[in-house]
Formats: sequence, structure tokens, C-alpha cells
Amino acid sequence: MKQYAVIHAVAGLFEGYSDTTCEFFPKRGFAEKHIKQLLDDYRKDEMCVCIEHQDGSDAEITITGRYEDYKACVPSDMEHDDWVADNGDDVSVVVVRLIELDMSNRSDSTESCWLTWDQLEARQAWDYTPLCMSLVARVSSDVMDNDQSVHALEQLTDFISSVYYGDHAFIDVDDYVMHAFRMPKPQNSDSYDA
Repeated sequence: MKQYAVIHAVAGLFEGYSDTTCEFFPKRGFAEKHIKQLLDDYRKDEMCVCIEHQDGSDAEITITGRYEDYKACVPSDMEHDDWVADNGDDVSVVVVRLIELDMSNRSDSTESCWLTWDQLEARQAWDYTPLCMSLVARVSSDVMDNDQSVHALEQLTDFISSVYYGDHAFIDVDDYVMHAFRMPKPQNSDSYDA
């Protein structure tokens, strides 16, 4: 059994990076339709100057308030990537990613699994979907290995609370910026919560 997640995120640490969203779909076609709708909405936005779309499952969207400057410079004076590098303070790059999740090992579990998202790299953080306790243990270990400041411990406390009481957890400690999204339970499972 598979599920499909669509991540919609600002790449890296551009403005709005903490607003990353994830939606889950039971079928790939539903996820691809959602991506198409997102891209159609961006195409209508004059601030959207470039959409790079690969194979129906991933897209990178460049947004800027200086869209007139972009149209004047690209492609006549410079390449897209060069323009983005030169105008980084006025540009945001948004990513849309389709992630296929194998749910075959979840049929008997009553505990939630989590999809992890590495905000800095704009990709799935881990190659597995941990259960709540394993997510908390690994993030705690990562944070304690790198930063034991009061700020880091406050962030970790908020993250752990979000894991146990919410559907989305977020941690931002120096170069460790990650979102975790609670995956829906398989339909017709004997889980204790929906």
C-alpha cells in the first residue's frame, strides 16, 4: 500500500521557510492533480517568473517583486540561475515535491509515522518514516550533539510537544532546520486515532 505526499515549501531559509506544508493523498493521480493546481495558480501570478518542472512530480518556482527587471534581463543578458544569484535578496524559490511513501509495514501499527523534511536541502530528510518515539529520540540526539544552548532546548521542547499533540512539528536550531508531518493512518486500520 502506498501513500503520496506533496510538499509545498520555500526553499532554504528564504522568507516564509517555516510555512512549509504537506498534504497526503491515497493515489498518485490525486497528488499530481494537486501539483498541477498549484502550478496553474503560480502561472497566473505576475511575480512568478520561472517554473522548472520535472516529470510531473517536482517543480521549482522562482518568485520576485522585480519581475519587470527579470523579463528585461533573462534570457537576453544572463541565464536564469545567474539572475537568481545576483538578486537573491529579492527572490524566493518555492519547491513542490511529490514523495511516494511505502505503507506496507504499517498495517498493524497503532502509532503514527512521520515524514521528515530537510528545509535547508529542500528534500526528504530521512530515508524512512519514523514512529513518534524514534523521531523524538533522533532529533533529540541530533540537537544535543550540536547545540546545548537554552534556545536549542526550548526549540526541542516545542518540537517534542508538537509531535505528541499535533500533526506538524518544526525545529530550527542553527543549521538544523526540519519539519515533520504526521502521516495519516491507512484506511480501515485498527489504530486508536484517525
